[in-house]
Amino acid sequence: MTDPEQAALEHHAEQTRQLEQLLIQRQKWLGDASHELRGPLNAAAMSLNVVTRRDDLPDGVHATLRTAERHLLHMSDLVRDMFDTAKLENDAFELSVTADVPVYEIVEEIAEEFAANREVLSLRSVPDRTITATLDRDRMRQVVRNLVSNAVKYHQADKQATIAVLLHRIDDACFEIVVDDTPNGLGMTKSDLEALESGQPFWRAEAAKTVASGTGLGIQLSRKLVERSGGQLRYDSEFGSGTIATIRLPYSLRPDTDAI
Repeated sequence: MTDPEQAALEHHAEQTRQLEQLLIQRQKWLGDASHELRGPLNAAAMSLNVVTRRDDLPDGVHATLRTAERHLLHMSDLVRDMFDTAKLENDAFELSVTADVPVYEIVEEIAEEFAANREVLSLRSVPDRTITATLDRDRMRQVVRNLVSNAVKYHQADKQATIAVLLHRIDDACFEIVVDDTPNGLGMTKSDLEALESGQPFWRAEAAKTVASGTGLGIQLSRKLVERSGGQLRYDSEFGSGTIATIRLPYSLRPDTDAI
């Protein structure tokens, strides 16, 4: 091996080492930052919740506090996404699985939460109320909420969001939760869908960046949570029309996923 070749190999090895260090630092920053933020955010959310339960508030104050509470919950969700992403990357993530979870409750709770949003023209919920499954209720709520939140944010500029959240049986083994924001959704191009499938944690479509702020963490975190739950998350989309996000899950976890 010539001296230039040896020098090139050593340079490549040093760049690889530096990149690995940067990735480790990013993971640590995500974990540390989200951990530090969770305490104050939870305390603020609890305080707001206590105040909004009072029945002696002046006119208009209750609505203002509810708005503040909604934005605070959104921030808490973002911090949780950061924390969960760090745990997944460090393979330190665990599901808290419960049997016989009424899945329709998750769908109805989220539909009720977003139905009154000023960006929403219509939001209909069509859940099969007979479906129960073995899963982590909080994590699946996190996934569905993320998909509905994206549907609310990413609609065509001159229109309001039109969203359907469906829950139905596929067969004796699986069921599906579908979040459909057509025909008023922003949608994604073929290249967007290809980039989405690459798994980049901070990726966002260029068109989406012009519509609303975001980090890109939630969309990949949702996929990983569904996969950890033994399921699949699929996107079908057309730019200028909207996106159909489909979560397919088993009623019961397979033996190899029970200990996740």
